[in-house]
Amino acid sequence: MKTLFALLCLLATSARADLSSHAFFKHFVGTWKASGELKGENNNLVTITEEWTGKADGENSFLIEGTRTMNSDTQAFKWTITHNAGTDMFDAILTGADASQTIRFEGNVSTVNLTLELKAITGSGSSSITVLDTLQGEAKDVIDSKVTFTGDAGQTTLEGTIKHEKQKTP
Repeated sequence: MKTLFALLCLLATSARADLSSHAFFKHFVGTWKASGELKGENNNLVTITEEWTGKADGENSFLIEGTRTMNSDTQAFKWTITHNAGTDMFDAILTGADASQTIRFEGNVSTVNLTLELKAITGSGSSSITVLDTLQGEAKDVIDSKVTFTGDAGQTTLEGTIKHEKQKTP
């Protein structure tokens, strides 16, 4: 009985993902600046700049908090990313300045390619937002985020790349 209890404790501990030392998320720790642009289907252009900080929040959660300026509108944002050990997937909640502005993403991490792919179903259920983060550079201090919005008919409505550069590691 003691052996069974010890085994269950070991399994429960190993199922947790310490995201501060995770092969992918450990590179997100620090202060970042980003810029890029998204192009729309009617040739509209959205310029984006961001300043954010990434840090682990406990053993199973990672936080990204900062401000984002889209064209000339600046707002605070927060990503809360958690690992679901049962599915080995990641849940990411994006919250805007107003708590009612919440989008839930699901995704996965490739520790081989050092990518994070997140997807949220939006609107009536057939439109979506996809974000593909890829770590770049020898020091893994650059993140290229390819962002794609699709409409209800599956058409791309907005897409582009945002480049994040690490400013400081704690």
